[in-house]
Amino acid sequence: MINSMQQDISMLATQQSYTDLASLQKITQTGKDDQDLALRQVAEQFESMFVQMMLKSMRSANEVFGKDNPLNSFEMKHHQEMYDSQLSLSLSSSNKLGLAEAFYRQMKTNYLPPEAKSDKAMPEMVQRENAVLDNALFQSMVSKMPSLEEVSNSKKSTLSSSMSSDKMVRDDVALKNIDSSEDFINMLTPYAKKAAAALGVDYQVLIAQSALETGWGKHIIKDGYGKQSFNLFNIKADSRWEGKAVNVPTIEYVDGVAKKEVASFRRYDSISESFNDYQNFLAQPRYEKALSSTNATDFITGLQSAGYATDPRYADKIQRIIDTAIPINKVENQ
Repeated sequence: MINSMQQDISMLATQQSYTDLASLQKITQTGKDDQDLALRQVAEQFESMFVQMMLKSMRSANEVFGKDNPLNSFEMKHHQEMYDSQLSLSLSSSNKLGLAEAFYRQMKTNYLPPEAKSDKAMPEMVQRENAVLDNALFQSMVSKMPSLEEVSNSKKSTLSSSMSSDKMVRDDVALKNIDSSEDFINMLTPYAKKAAAALGVDYQVLIAQSALETGWGKHIIKDGYGKQSFNLFNIKADSRWEGKAVNVPTIEYVDGVAKKEVASFRRYDSISESFNDYQNFLAQPRYEKALSSTNATDFITGLQSAGYATDPRYADKIQRIIDTAIPINKVENQ
């Protein structure tokens, strides 16, 4: 009976993936026919979470040694996290650590009905191990174990983070492959059109403004490790901002005089997030006049008058990009 059950679990393990959010639902279905097997699978899920937390802690403890390592890139960390997630699941399914077995024995005592708790089929040695494990320390461990719902939420969070990281990597690669102003325009046009439609302005203005702020995508703000901020409109991280930020040197104009200073800017996880926050940023009352304008020139002038930038020639520079960057007008006809 035990060997047959272990074979069933081993067969399941070969099909498991850390991105499989339906695994807990499968356990629920299994429990209707075989509660003992379902309980073993739940125990493996707990062990997998424990191993993943342990691996994450180990990686974190060694981060300081990889600061100057050229291979310590964002992409490498992303794939390392994916590997650790799958590794934790594979280790728990291999029954080599023993934690899942210990969890299973204790939960079997607490949750299975009396008829399912019979140890007659178990060797005498296993029965003695069960008795040893049934102590105050182990009960304390079990009491701190997450609920099934928390396990499910954790797996969903891991997958969501993975998907977000994938998007971040793709956008970062896209920005690195910008070789011309036309590349920049073609890449941002879908995002600019969506944001401009929500704001009620010409999407070409958003592209031109981003081109001015980032040097056609060549000078987007990055942190000290070279990690992309995706801040396409150079929006600062003021007191209202609760997200990530990066501090970099910048030039501000005070009474028309340019001065260097270090300022904090918002950091996003994707291009779309940057455009979404730009929309939210312009929802402030001070930009109402700019948004109520009927043409691009008035909108740009309204942004400058409302204090979007300190450069006294900010509106003129954006207008010049619109007037001279012919590819923008070509995009309109595509």
